[in-house]
Amino acid sequence: MDLEKPNQAKSSTLPFHPVQMAIIGLGLISGGLYFYNFRLQAFVKEIPLVARSSVHFYVFLFLVLSLLYLIGIYLVFKFRTVWTRSQSLVPIIILFAVLFRAFLIPADPAVLSGDMYRYIWDGRVQQNGINPYRHAPDADELKSQRDDHIYPHINRKSYPTLYPAGAQLFFRLFYMIVGDNVSGFKGLMILFDMLTLFVLLALLKVYRYDGWRLLIYAWNPLVIFEIAYSGHLEGLTVFWMMLAFFLNATQKQTAGAAALAISSAIKLYPALLLPALLNRGQRIKGCLAFAITILLLYVPFWGAGRKVLGFLPIYLQNPYESFNLGLKTVLMKLLPQINYSLWSIGFLLGLAAAGLYVFLKDKNPNLSIRYAFILMGLLVVLMPASLHPWYVIIVIPFLCFFPAVAWLLFSCMVVLSYLKYVSPTGSMPVWILVLEYGLLLALLAGGSIFGWIVKQKRGGAFGPAENEFYLLTRL
Repeated sequence: MDLEKPNQAKSSTLPFHPVQMAIIGLGLISGGLYFYNFRLQAFVKEIPLVARSSVHFYVFLFLVLSLLYLIGIYLVFKFRTVWTRSQSLVPIIILFAVLFRAFLIPADPAVLSGDMYRYIWDGRVQQNGINPYRHAPDADELKSQRDDHIYPHINRKSYPTLYPAGAQLFFRLFYMIVGDNVSGFKGLMILFDMLTLFVLLALLKVYRYDGWRLLIYAWNPLVIFEIAYSGHLEGLTVFWMMLAFFLNATQKQTAGAAALAISSAIKLYPALLLPALLNRGQRIKGCLAFAITILLLYVPFWGAGRKVLGFLPIYLQNPYESFNLGLKTVLMKLLPQINYSLWSIGFLLGLAAAGLYVFLKDKNPNLSIRYAFILMGLLVVLMPASLHPWYVIIVIPFLCFFPAVAWLLFSCMVVLSYLKYVSPTGSMPVWILVLEYGLLLALLAGGSIFGWIVKQKRGGAFGPAENEFYLLTRL
């Protein structure tokens, strides 16, 4: 599972090559689709399945963009010798990445998710001196905060906030900058997402890998829609997560642990990566830096007492919150006598065991990235509560280093889970779970078998030769 050896030869001059124009063409077509987005729905009224609802149209649009995205990945890897003699592709990738995201800023995110409105609400109540963990939005104490613009779109009005302290501090900061402006909030999320591109580019350079691998994250439709259209927290989370690995790779391990703590205090899942970040001689100092940073971030909210956990305990225990869970759904069908909470606890213990195993392993920086990728993959498979599409974003930066076709396709197929919201029964159609997780697990298993065969043929030297295109089947 070692990373592919990078090409060393670089030259800033390269004659015109048709593949360059093909990448630009894919960018232009994708840019047009992102620019018009839901306005294109008026042109597909004659296609019954696509025109059935805005969600159906979104799934169709997303799959078209995913096809263009996968073609782009194929071209940059297939013709890697073209790009390694040129420095022109990285600016093209970044330029289109900026445009794709900018085109979605004005769009109303309500079609897919109302989470952005809760971010604004939490920022507003904090700016008015109220602890967001104390009261639910519909509480009498917050009656003065309600309006006709933000409040009607908030989800879970009867519960205090779900989001951890790190997220809350950014909500307040963003509110101080842009107030109730939804597009402004999204713009700030996109700013951090763009910073992620440059951190990833720097990390690729540290490991001496070609910068064009950035396309895997920069042009991924899931990243673009869920951050630039819906404004999800992954824009912040992934930035701090990848900054942690960059700091670790440049021998700033304590600062890296603190950065990962900020990421984990925005969305809890990156905490699982701490074992991948710390090696022998760094563990005590790193754990202390992580814990102290988390505690400091929660200091402004200690007045809420036990309420500081907000909606989180209910979120983990309530079967109603379950969404798009593959393995957990299967196990609950097979063993219905074990309740939902016990399965959640079991999955959390499994993830903790995997984290402990990685924590005790000796790791160089290359292995840190590898173990982080494995842990994030396990998290998706063993997700204890819900796997909303945007949760998968946390895996995608690692695909720049390990471009596994199983996860690339999963990042494109997870959009199908949105169809649950327009299902006649209100439940997730079984065929969606089979298609999502069946394909993922089959490709992971097949890729593992293929990798083992290649390793045996090469006498233990795992991985494809530089001139082969097998790397996209790698795990």
